Amino acid sequence: MNPTEVELKLLLPGADALTVEQTLSLIPALAACTPRRQWLWNRYYDTTEQALRQQRSALRLRCVSDQHWPEDAAGQAPTGEWIQTFKTAGLSRGGLSQRGEWESKVASGELDRAALAATPWSALDPQGLLFNQLQPCFDTRCRRTTWLLQQADGSRIEVALDIGEIAAAGQVLPLLELELELQAGMPQALFELAQQIAREIAVLPCDASKAERGYALAQGVSHAPARARATHLPAGVTPLAAAQQAMGEMLEQFTRNLAGLLQGDDPELVHQARVAWRRWRSAERLFRPWLTELAPREPLRPLLDAMGQLRDLDVACSETLPGWIAAYAESDPARLELARQTLDQMAAASQAQRDVTRALLTQPGTGLGLLGLAHWLHELSGAAAEQEAAQRKAERAWARERSVRLLSRLHRSIEHSSRDDATMPEQHQTRLLAKRVRYSVETLLDLLPEKKAGRWLRESSRVQNRIGAERDLLRAIELLQQSAADSGLLDFLRGVAAASRHSRS
Repeated sequence: MNPTEVELKLLLPGADALTVEQTLSLIPALAACTPRRQWLWNRYYDTTEQALRQQRSALRLRCVSDQHWPEDAAGQAPTGEWIQTFKTAGLSRGGLSQRGEWESKVASGELDRAALAATPWSALDPQGLLFNQLQPCFDTRCRRTTWLLQQADGSRIEVALDIGEIAAAGQVLPLLELELELQAGMPQALFELAQQIAREIAVLPCDASKAERGYALAQGVSHAPARARATHLPAGVTPLAAAQQAMGEMLEQFTRNLAGLLQGDDPELVHQARVAWRRWRSAERLFRPWLTELAPREPLRPLLDAMGQLRDLDVACSETLPGWIAAYAESDPARLELARQTLDQMAAASQAQRDVTRALLTQPGTGLGLLGLAHWLHELSGAAAEQEAAQRKAERAWARERSVRLLSRLHRSIEHSSRDDATMPEQHQTRLLAKRVRYSVETLLDLLPEKKAGRWLRESSRVQNRIGAERDLLRAIELLQQSAADSGLLDFLRGVAAASRHSRS
């Protein structure tokens, strides 16, 4: 049986690197433990084409020392105990990761091919050619403080606080995170401990490894938005097993974009976070007949509301207003200056709302809410296993039946909202339903007839985009009214909206 690492990764947004260790030591579960401090230097290796990264594997050398050591002026590696580690792809769900890990002590700061003999390395490199192409890719340097907890139920957990940096391609990324590694017992114990910690200090579950962040830094794409990935469900999968896999990927997209939002200003980060949340909500409805209860989301309400306001401002600034304001201003110098001032005011409002949203990520309540989602998802795995044998045959056609039912609802909503007296809220509900159809079909794509699934995707996307453009313009008008914008500009945009509504009717 292969060794498996089971750990919960937590970023610590807003924490003070100088005092966070003391704060953690006061938490009851850790207060009774004697912390140990070590300094870790890690160097990750890969080929020029990043063959290991493409296989979701990692190979590193680690130097461990009980004394702080700086690298010398020549950039030589430090002295201490050397460990070579090979990690293979595994499962990650809401910060909880399970992956293969093989460690070997080595004599010096050089890779040792012989130490890989008892690992799955041969499956990646059967002829030994890959090893000879390996070269340093990036480094991580940190002070690690660990607490080893022995729980009354027999669980043994190592808590590791890493404070340091990731260095690649001349760039440096700060590192401040907590890892809870299960050495014995059940993963439930990890969540219980994480919740104790989250009540005292803000956390953000995020399963992006140091290796992944190092690769991103080396490629110059740190804090890049995380977009939805295709959900490949195996034939015959039961509804609960499908829910766990699909919603795990959605939660991963959500938390990764929140992590990026902590330091990145790209509007696409909040957009993709909201896309991930909508996909999660759509999946809740899609799988509702088989879920005994829904994940708790009320603790996340302040964050979700703040992201909604931020997205409205971002869309108004970058998508809706520039084109229409340019048409309004044309070559009139006075109108051009007014347009510039209006956009500057909206951009300032957007940045202020971005700061509000980031501040919410540094609140313990937000971290507890995110842990609640991850914990709920983990508990779903037990229910999925129980359902596996009992419902595999009975639920063979569940994916198509759920999709057809949802599509019928969309058709009725389109017909209702196409009336001449239909209100914008009714239009908005149709748009939300179109998104649900699209997200659900994307989630179940491998389980649906190919031609019908493609047609359903095109139809739902067309409805979503058409109504979305109208809604974005009306929302931009509301935001301009709140900022006391020029009445002439407002009248112009109202005319555009009325014309759009008339042409649709």
